[in-house]
Amino acid sequence: MVKIYHRRYPDTQWDYKAVSTEVGNKEIIYDTLSDHGKKSQGVEIYSGRNYDVGSNERSYSRKYKLSEVPKIYKKTVAMLKRVHKKTKWSKEKEVDYN
Repeated sequence: MVKIYHRRYPDTQWDYKAVSTEVGNKEIIYDTLSDHGKKSQGVEIYSGRNYDVGSNERSYSRKYKLSEVPKIYKKTVAMLKRVHKKTKWSKEKEVDYN
């Protein structure tokens, strides 16, 4: 299963687009961000339950440049990039979707 996230706030000129999937107990997220005309892309890997409401368990997250993604996740990231590219992103002025 792939999740899609899209946030655009025109007053800040911020446009965040991401797709994610779960691999084992980790969530792998490929994202692009346009912030005041500067564009970036990267991968985040989350694990643990600290991100669940009410959980006190430890968690881990790390942001990678595309060239630094661990080899074990490269195929997953390639698939997420394809999904990201094929996604029909909203053209609305303001978006807050996940």
